[in-house]
Amino acid sequence: MLSKKKMEIGIEVEALCNKCKAATVHVVVAIKSQDMVRVMCKVCQSLHRFKSPESKALKKTGKVVKAKKPKLTPEARETRKWNKLLTAADPEKAVAYSMSQGYAENDVIQHSKFGLGVVVKILDPSKISVVFEGGIKNMVQNHK
Repeated sequence: MLSKKKMEIGIEVEALCNKCKAATVHVVVAIKSQDMVRVMCKVCQSLHRFKSPESKALKKTGKVVKAKKPKLTPEARETRKWNKLLTAADPEKAVAYSMSQGYAENDVIQHSKFGLGVVVKILDPSKISVVFEGGIKNMVQNHK
């Protein structure tokens, strides 16, 4: 049914409905990268993400087991971002942090309390955002 129709908002497709607990006719309401993201059930008018009607049959047979991605905590995301930025930057070029000094994006700094960090954003001429292993900190620069 899907392969013959051009993917666009407003077309009718068959999908599993969370509320009806059955495969019913739905209307596509959101598309992302040529994939249906959200649909609306024409029976109960509920909005939900698209679920293929074939997926219910596959789950019952146990042939397809979907691997779930582990959810990252905000702290783990910050640590991952810090590690990624630090591998791209050269830690040997780190300069000691000083409030009176000016910094540019991707500069590596060494802070006495927070340790090694990478400047990710210039917020304004007097403020910068720096990623440290412990998280993102907004810091002062160009202070007289």
